[in-house]
Amino acid sequence: MTYADLPPAEFAFPGPLRDQLVAAILAGHKTSSTGLRTEYEHEGEPLPRPGERSVLIDSAGEPLAILQHTDVRLIRLADVDLVHAIAEGEGYETVAQWRAGHERFWHGEQMRAHLGDPGFTVDDDTVCVADRFRLVSLIPDAATVNAALTAEAAALVAGLRAVPEADLDRPTCCPPWSVRDELAHTAIAVSRTLDMLDADPPRAVPISTPRYYAPDARFAPEADNARVDLAHEFAAARTGPQLIDWCEQQCAAVAARVAATAPRLVTTRHGDPMRLTDFQVTRVVELAVHGLDLSDALGVAPWLTPRAADVVAGLLFGPQADTVASLLATDRPGLLRAATGRTTLTAAQRQGLDDLGTTWLTTAPS
Repeated sequence: MTYADLPPAEFAFPGPLRDQLVAAILAGHKTSSTGLRTEYEHEGEPLPRPGERSVLIDSAGEPLAILQHTDVRLIRLADVDLVHAIAEGEGYETVAQWRAGHERFWHGEQMRAHLGDPGFTVDDDTVCVADRFRLVSLIPDAATVNAALTAEAAALVAGLRAVPEADLDRPTCCPPWSVRDELAHTAIAVSRTLDMLDADPPRAVPISTPRYYAPDARFAPEADNARVDLAHEFAAARTGPQLIDWCEQQCAAVAARVAATAPRLVTTRHGDPMRLTDFQVTRVVELAVHGLDLSDALGVAPWLTPRAADVVAGLLFGPQADTVASLLATDRPGLLRAATGRTTLTAAQRQGLDDLGTTWLTTAPS
């Protein structure tokens, strides 16, 4: 399923070859590909441009990851070099091997039928599109996301029940919220899934998870003030234990409902159509990031769970989380704090994360 904000990245045709290429990309072995300019012209598609992102699609049409194009060249077939051929990650050791494999594909029945030319062929002067890319964001499956939400909600509830109720009035890094206010905001945010599942699915093309965090009107001062007021009013009407119980109940209800729901689209309160799984990733982000705020405010060790950390780190850094951790000399909680504005980055650190293709979200403290 393609996204409204990202073009699809489809390698070969659906089937064994696409499965092989997708697996190589996810494993980090494949960082380049070669298409034909005539394919783009036939499909009426623009060439990718450096810096642009696209969504990796598997044989079933499902999105698996987001790629960022780093270099795109138009080059004669005869001028393709060994560095590019090796970066295709298919085991080629010579340009001759690479060319033979690609000519088999380009001269195959599927390609000729796709182009509507039974005699289609390539030669030394055929113009190729040499595309280099990197994997910048992972798109997890529904079961992985639901397990992360369940685990993180349980850890948050246990962490809050372990502190005196008076501590729930401590200030957080999101002023003017106290711990109880930010907990109310988080629980309300997770509970929104229930109302969305009660509504009819949208017919529009969905947006990707990063697009949900676009720095537009949804994060304008008026919207932030409404969030602050709603959370404060909701928290003020409940005792600490009641608020924690409600959070636990809502998270459990959402997890159960999602587990029993077939893949579908939902409409967010901002009017965005999204895949249910992609929206649930944003709910894991809510629990994980606000959970860090709450544990920091309470002066206790972060309860961030490995499952939630993996989902959020996959969204932010793709497979580069360990590299980013080394760059910042920090752990998983530190990674999430840095990427969401909870800690200040130096210019060099910010540039280093940009160079790795970090996906930045508009989630900084109010």
